[in-house]
Amino acid sequence: MPDKRYMHHNAYSIPSWRFFRWLLCNERLPLNIQRRLISGPNVQTATMWSGTLSTLLLTLIGLYRHPTPLFWLWFLTTLTLTIYRVGLHYQIRQQWRQGIANPTDQIYLVNLLWCATTGLGTALCMLSGDTVLQVLVISAMVAFASLAACYSHGTPRYAMLQVLLLDLPLKLAVPFQPEPWFWILVLQGPFFWMGLYRIIRALDDLSIQALLGEYYSQRRANLDPLTELFNREGWYHEALSIRGPGRAPLPVSLLFSDLDGFKHINDTYGHMTGDELLRDIANAMSEALRSDDILARWGGDEFVILLPGTSPEASRTVAQRLIDITADIGRTYPGIGLSIGIVHCQDWRGMDRDRLERLVAQADQSLYQAKRQGKGCFQELTEQA
Repeated sequence: MPDKRYMHHNAYSIPSWRFFRWLLCNERLPLNIQRRLISGPNVQTATMWSGTLSTLLLTLIGLYRHPTPLFWLWFLTTLTLTIYRVGLHYQIRQQWRQGIANPTDQIYLVNLLWCATTGLGTALCMLSGDTVLQVLVISAMVAFASLAACYSHGTPRYAMLQVLLLDLPLKLAVPFQPEPWFWILVLQGPFFWMGLYRIIRALDDLSIQALLGEYYSQRRANLDPLTELFNREGWYHEALSIRGPGRAPLPVSLLFSDLDGFKHINDTYGHMTGDELLRDIANAMSEALRSDDILARWGGDEFVILLPGTSPEASRTVAQRLIDITADIGRTYPGIGLSIGIVHCQDWRGMDRDRLERLVAQADQSLYQAKRQGKGCFQELTEQA
């Protein structure tokens, strides 16, 4: 099973709906940090239970004091959303254990529906004229809105939308009340929202600065200083963080490559030229691969590439492209070529460090076969149990 320390880092995928990407993501940040901000306290188990149980208690009190159709509708809608929300939350935890990316759009949409339902319910309590309910919902909305601001600080647009969905309906119900002192709620509303927004922005800035510091520190530890590709440990960490898009199997291909003729370049032209060659190869490979592919300098003149969601046919095309690119570079560095060993994994789900190390070893064996075939080619095999 994957290490639980990384669950909150990778439990949620980047939203697929454009509106939710705008609402939740800061595209100026690295994807890893965006995922961590999305998977913040607002979607954790304790937060979910405290919000849902508090709202259910509020609806039950309202229903007990006013068993009218509207209060019944509020109660049943809240109960339905609660059941769905809890089920979705634990489904997400189960999918994470299976190595499946989770439906960010869906869980955040349900959270917004809960906010809207709760806000409309508090307006209903205000319109009821029941002093007990009015006191309860005013204090509850202050608490809910404040908690939404604090728990969702990593997603400031989403946090403010939650605040408005929770608090605005209550303010809109005030003009229909005979008591003029309730207008204080309307007058203080903009100041309350502005204060929460400033808190959200301050917490968001602190979180981003802390995460960026950690991110660049980890990158320095996980990058090869010569080529600025992942080193071996960095590659393992990135590879094991991959989550599939759903319950279907996720095919993955692993390429283990080695430069042909590199020792001759070092011996003939010196190590400075050899280092320059490695940088040129690293840059050329990076440009030829997708942003989702994971490339690392394994050591010496060896490079390892992981191709998530790639069929065997597509991985062969990638391997041949890399061989051709290296052959072009060989015009500048005579005698340079590339040999590649490929291993195909039919389903990445449930991948762990031991299994991944076996895959790497099998790809290394396949590379050895390519070298024996005359170099400048690739050999492949399918993952062996």
